[in-house]
Amino acid sequence: MNFLAHSILSPNEPLVMLGNLSGDFVKGTQFTHLHPQIEKGVRIHRKIDEFTDNHELVREAKKIVRPKFGLFSGIVIDMFWDHFVAQNHLDLNNHVDYVYETAELNFEVLPDKFKQVFPIMKKYNWLSVYGDFEGLRNIMLQMRNRIGNKSPLDEAVDILIQEQKQLSELFQLFWEDVLKKQLY
Repeated sequence: MNFLAHSILSPNEPLVMLGNLSGDFVKGTQFTHLHPQIEKGVRIHRKIDEFTDNHELVREAKKIVRPKFGLFSGIVIDMFWDHFVAQNHLDLNNHVDYVYETAELNFEVLPDKFKQVFPIMKKYNWLSVYGDFEGLRNIMLQMRNRIGNKSPLDEAVDILIQEQKQLSELFQLFWEDVLKKQLY
């Protein structure tokens, strides 16, 4: 799962949602520097990641992209999942506004490394553009550039377009399972 899914799979507690959203930017297990609600969100983020990484449907989806993306297959599938979340969310614009406004209002308690990323996320409206192929391609190109061109992540969108039916079916089954688990 990537940013959008993490923000959606949070309890209705703004700081917990921000912790879940920013969980990839908190390393280690010492959370004394975090606001307690942010810490709770980071812990939820890790539960979601563990559940996702060990799910059979995710492993099946990774097989589709592994020949081209190898070790980066997990990143690719996480991005694809956010694409499907964006396409299927009934109130995406309001949710995205809520996330951005909440992050701005609570910027001082965000994890330090996420404070560096959030302005870019908002500027390029990552959470909304996941649902559009070209928007997703642009985000994946930015990621490709950040990792030093180690993988042509932006080209994964071509696989998403070609394999959309199968990937969408895998996602729908997986998403139903995630929602049943309530990992918080």
